[in-house]
Parts: sequence; C-alpha cells; structure tokens
Amino acid sequence: MKIFSIACLVLFTGLSCFGQEIEICGSINSSTEKRFQNAYGIGFQYQHDIGNKFKTGLGVHYNAKNNEFDEIQYVDADPDLLIADRINSTARRFSIRLNFQSYLKNNEHVSLTLGPEISYNYFWGTDKVDERVGQSSERNLYSVKTGLTKQFGIGLISTIEVKQVIKPQLSICFTIRPEFTTDGIFAKGYEPVFSGVLGFTEFQVGLKYRIKK
Repeated sequence: MKIFSIACLVLFTGLSCFGQEIEICGSINSSTEKRFQNAYGIGFQYQHDIGNKFKTGLGVHYNAKNNEFDEIQYVDADPDLLIADRINSTARRFSIRLNFQSYLKNNEHVSLTLGPEISYNYFWGTDKVDERVGQSSERNLYSVKTGLTKQFGIGLISTIEVKQVIKPQLSICFTIRPEFTTDGIFAKGYEPVFSGVLGFTEFQVGLKYRIKK
C-alpha cells in the first residue's frame, strides 16, 4: 500500500500543469461474490490530461450492499448431512483507484477513452446465518463478522463523455469498469470470506467538471 500511495503522489505532483477535471459518480455492479451482487456505490475521481491523446486519473469509491442468499453444502451423499445456510449479509468495499486512459475519440462534443486500471481494496462486513443441518426443523442462528480483507485489483476502464451539458465545463460520463481482485492473503478475522479471486463489473454515471483547459 505504501508503494501504491507514493506512486500516486509522484505522478500527480508531476502533472500539475496539465488540464484538470473532477468527477463525482454513482454506480451499480455485478460480481462473482454474492455479497456484492447489485451493490450500489458512490465515487470521486481527479483527472489530468496528458497532451491531446492521454489522461490519467486517481479516485476513491465506496460500495455497499445488504444481500440475502442460500449456500447449500453436501458433506457426503447422505441427505441427512446436508447443510443449508440462509445468509443475510452486510458487505462493504472501499477502493483507491489509479488509471491511465487513451483517447479513442475526442472532439468538442464527445470523447471515448479506454485504458488499464489498478486498485487497492478494503472488504469487510457481517453475515447473519440461519443454518439447518439435515432434514431437521431445528435452526441454528448466529452472526459472524466476515473480516477485513485487503486486495489489489487490476482491470479496464472505458468512458463515454458527453460534453458541454448546461455549461461548457460540465460533462456527463458513462463508464464501465471490469476488474479482478487478487487473493486476500491479508485477510484478518474469524471468517475471511473475501479471500480468493473476485470478479466485478461496475457501471457508473457521473458528472465531471473541467477546472482548466
């Protein structure tokens, strides 16, 4: 994390003379992790133009979701040993993101950009579990924290920007961010459920303001 922070600081200190933009956005995502399926989020991003062909951005994003889903496990072929869990989860994700984008199209009305993105992510939450073992009607109810997990992520960012909305400096942005986060080897807590590779596809709509040309 320290190396990631230093790289971000050096990059944006050296780019202070270029065009600057700030963007605030809302999001919804799909995920391979059930706890984050259809999670909503809000984010903030600061961007620099690099000449007329490239731009780089640094941002933060927060996602939250309360989901309910089933997890059914067979200990073996005996149905009396079936374990059925009904999980009501509260899941949270905070991301620090750095990207580098190339302009595929750029004029006074619209722009299209595409490029790689890396991120550093914090995952945490709580599971309320309703557990049934075998064919018994008895229930075992308990709550467990899912533990804090820190993961690096790598993905792509693609944005369509519609410019000059209401005023010349204001734009509307439509962004898609497919991403994978790496194994959570730093997981801490009783049940680090977010360990392993997780996939996310995030859709964003944002308002962008251009500070200087």
